[in-house]
Order: sequence, then structure tokens, then C-alpha cells
Amino acid sequence: MKKLVLLVLLNFTFCNIYAQTDSTQITQQIAEDEEEEGDEMPSTEEREALPEWYYSFGADGVYNSGNVNRQLLTLRASLNFEKPTSIWGFNTSPKYQYGRNNKILQEREFYADLNNTLFYSQADVYGLVFGSYEESNLRKINSRFMLGLGVGYKIIGSKNHPNSRVKLGISNAFLKEKTDFYTREDRNIWRNSTRIKLKAELIKDKLFFNNVTFFQPSITSNYLRWNAFSQIQLKVAKHISFTAALENSFENINTEGVKNTQVNAILGFTYSQSN
Repeated sequence: MKKLVLLVLLNFTFCNIYAQTDSTQITQQIAEDEEEEGDEMPSTEEREALPEWYYSFGADGVYNSGNVNRQLLTLRASLNFEKPTSIWGFNTSPKYQYGRNNKILQEREFYADLNNTLFYSQADVYGLVFGSYEESNLRKINSRFMLGLGVGYKIIGSKNHPNSRVKLGISNAFLKEKTDFYTREDRNIWRNSTRIKLKAELIKDKLFFNNVTFFQPSITSNYLRWNAFSQIQLKVAKHISFTAALENSFENINTEGVKNTQVNAILGFTYSQSN
């Protein structure tokens, strides 16, 4: 009888020890899982360490002499400011192109913009306020002003994953446009503008791909415009990249003698730097 009682007590004690051990293992596993999930959220220090300023300069050109005399120069730049603790940021990408063919002016293209963002670093949904100015000898445009207001959304590369090698965003805005053509009736219209922006780091710190596409139908008339800019950058030095770009634009209303579609292929070098 004593042996039976002793056996029951030993069995009860062993079960308690096993239950405590198993409970400890479960608690430890939950803690480890929480730590792994927490690793996905970048720390404040990591986000603060991201570059605030980014700027780049690029130039390319063509010079031919002989049977065909051709000179073409393209200058472009970009400046971007984004700070995790600031609700405001901005970027601008001005461009200038000048070209002559047999001493006759062909290209004299100028474009400047200023894009302001609100809460871009704090949220995946952010506000946009932007404006631009444009001149184009190729498309017979004396001047074009645009001013818009909209909202954007980060599809890939959200605020919780700022170091993602792929970033994809979409935005939609309403804008006011006033165009002064050389020879035809001027246009003063409202547009809806949808922008898709893609950035991809194909090879880490070496090869990059960028694309920006706009689709801009008029709200008040049958005036459609869209354009796309694609660029591949191959880093050949710390701040120098070889650049190949393709720009395609379309407008269904133009002055007489101007084609609706314009395609530009660009090869050159870009200098870029960040803080």
C-alpha cells in the first residue's frame, strides 16, 4: 500500500514538472516570435539615418559636321528632400534641351517642376501639391503652366520598409493647365492626372531602373495627353553612372505640322550624391 501511494505521488510530481517546463517553452517561443515580428519594423535610429537630400546632374549631346551639321545638348538635374521627422518634402527635376540641324533651330525645350509632399515619411497615403512650367520649340508651345492638388499611395516600399529595393507608388490629382501655342488657339483646361512611379535596384548598389508614367485626360474637353520616362542607370564609379533613357509622349491636339507622338532616346552620364 505504501509503495502504491509513493508511486502516485511521484507520478503527480513528474506531471507538474513537465507542465511547468512545457509552459516555459511555449512562453519562450511566443517571445521569440514577437521579436522576429518586431524586426520587420525599422527602428527610429534606422529611419533617421536615411539620406535627407539627394541630387543628381546629367548631360549628353551630339555633334556632327560635314554632310549633316547637327548639334544637340541635353542638361537635366534632380533634387529631392525627404526627412522622417518632417511632414513636408519636395522634389524637382528640371530639364533643358537645345539642338540645331544645318544651322536651323530644332530643339529648345525647357521644363521645370516643383512637387511638394505632405506626410510622405509618416504614412503610406500622402498629399501632393505641385506645379510646372514648360516651353517647347518642337511642339510649338510658347508656354505651359500647370498647378495641381492630389493624393498618393505607396504600393511597395511603404514607410515600414524604407530600404526596399523595389518601390512602386500611384497618385491621382486634379490640375489646372494653361497652354499658349505658337499658331493655334490657346488652351485653358482642367485635367485629371494619374501617375505611376517605379524604382527598382536590379543589382545592389550597381544597376537601377526607374519609370514614371503620366496619363492625363482633360475633364472639360477631348484633349488627351500621356507620357512615360524610363531610365536604366549603371554605376561606374562612386558618384558617376552611365544612363540610358527612353521618353515617349503623346498629345492628340497640336499645332499644324506637329506630330502627336514624340520619342526621345538618351545616352549619357549622370553625377549623383546624397547626404
